[in-house]
Parts: sequence; structure tokens; C-alpha cells
Amino acid sequence: MPQAHESPYAARLVLVLGDDDQASELVSTLADDGLETVRVAAAPEALATLDAVDVSLLVVVEDAVARPTDLFGAAARNGHRPPGLYVGEKTQKLPPGVEQAPSSPEAAAAAVRQRLLAESAADADPAIERDPLAIFGSTVSHELRNHLGTARLAVEPLEGPTTEQAFSALDRLETLATEAEAIASNEVEEPDPVDLSEAGSAAADRLTGPDARIVIEAGQSIAADRDLLTLMIENLFWNAVEHGSTHSQTQSADAVGGGTVTIRVVDTENGFAVVDDGPGFESEDPFAWGYTTGDGQGAGLAIVRSIAQAHGWSVSASNDDGARVDVIV
Repeated sequence: MPQAHESPYAARLVLVLGDDDQASELVSTLADDGLETVRVAAAPEALATLDAVDVSLLVVVEDAVARPTDLFGAAARNGHRPPGLYVGEKTQKLPPGVEQAPSSPEAAAAAVRQRLLAESAADADPAIERDPLAIFGSTVSHELRNHLGTARLAVEPLEGPTTEQAFSALDRLETLATEAEAIASNEVEEPDPVDLSEAGSAAADRLTGPDARIVIEAGQSIAADRDLLTLMIENLFWNAVEHGSTHSQTQSADAVGGGTVTIRVVDTENGFAVVDDGPGFESEDPFAWGYTTGDGQGAGLAIVRSIAQAHGWSVSASNDDGARVDVIV
């Protein structure tokens, strides 16, 4: 069974220097996020902590007794050069490696997470460096969940159709967080029978914008995680229409007419395939992270392969009067 990847914040210690309510609120917010923190009130305590333990990030809160330049300078003289963050609204002259963050606890905590993620990626061992989707999945999942609770609290007092749209969007974000988490873990624990026609239609419904004629011919059921299978097909659809369009429509097998590209989901002897009548693939390995023929990040087909691997499937790409991706289950 594939091994789940640990949190990018695991074994990361944040040292916070500050003795006021602002520092307390920041430490509390970081603790709610599951980050390990140590708070000290004075510079000598901070320096002693640096001597005693491995600190991943040193945070100086505005109005702390020590100035950032003095503290980081003293730390450097003692042989410590941890990444740093200054939390405050007043612009400060900061030493190299130290960034400034807004004073609100939520914004400061977000800046802390971003710095830790950057350090985690920089320190990653070769196995993790070769698996950018693991870092991508865990990062997206964590960041989405951090903000979903706050967004729901803000929407709950409201009423009307706009509120329903907002809750629908939040539900989709919650699903994205779950999907990203599954991509990071690279495993599907309890697959269920999923109708390919239903997953294909659900994926097509997510295509807001591109002009495409989507034909769902597949009728079999396969054992899969429903959300991840839908996400896989959605990414294959987006790949087919990435060269531009303005409208999408889902049609039955006998559909006629259409837009700039026709995409079909078909059954095969060993699984299913998504085929289109576009220009086809230009790379021998279009599933590689970063592969793109447009302005995107090149993550879509890499996600497709990762989802397939999580199910124990394989994928292949070919050109046959357009692009074809076969999923062997």
C-alpha cells in the first residue's frame, strides 16, 4: 500500500518573541492549526531557546522589547540563522532572510505557514522532491481547511439565493480539500462502484466557460473513489479544451452540433478512455509535472496519473485524430 506523506509542518518548531495580546493570539492561532510553538517574552529567552532546540522559524511580534535587527544579529553571532518573520504594521528595516507580515493573527499565521512550507520544500529529501504532487496536495488541503470554517461563519447569518450560491461554493471547496488530501496520500482505501456516465456528467458540469461538445458513451461501473474519479475526468476535459473556448455542454451519445472540440468518454476492454478531436499531444510524457502547451501550470495530467496510481490503475496517452488517454483499471 502506498505510504501517506506526513504533514509539511511535522517536526517544525516556531519560536515567537512577544509579551502582549497580539503575540498570545498569534500563538493560539498557530496552535489551532496544529503547529508547535514556543513563546518567550524577552530577547535573552529567545537566544537561550535557539541554543537549546532546533527552531524552524523565529517570529518577532511588533512592540517586542528587542528590535528585529538586534535580535537576529545576536542570533547570528551565536551561530543561529533561522528564517525569520516580523509581525507588525510599521515598516522595519529587516536583515536578509527576514520578512514582514501583517499584524492580524490570521494573516500572520498564514505568513508563518507559507514560510514553513517553503522551508519544508527546500529541505525535502530526494523522494519528496520527485513527488511534487504530494507537496501540492498536502499544501492545498491544509490551506483550504484553514479558511473554510471562517468563511462558513461569515456566510451563516446571511439569507437569500446568494447565500445558497456561497454555501455551494464552500461545499465544493470542502470536496477539493478532501481530493487534495487523497492526492497527497496517494491511496484509495475503500473504493465503491461508480457509474462512469454519472462521473463524466458531474465532471462536465464543472466546466464553466470552455466551449466543448462532451459526449458520454461509457456505461460501465468501476470500483473507485467517486470524487477522485470525477476529478480525474474533469482534468482530462480541461486538458482537451485548454486552447480556448467559451461554453460547455453535456450531451448524450447521439448528440449533434457542438463547439470547438468534441470530447468523448468511452468504455474499453480494460477500463475507459477520454478522447478528443483536438491537436493531440506534443510530448512523449504529457503526464509529467509541468507539461503544458499553454499558459497553465502543467498540473492537470499529473493529477490524472496520481489519481490513477492511488487506485492501482495505469494511464497511457496517444494521438489518434486527436488526443486519447486510456485508463486501465
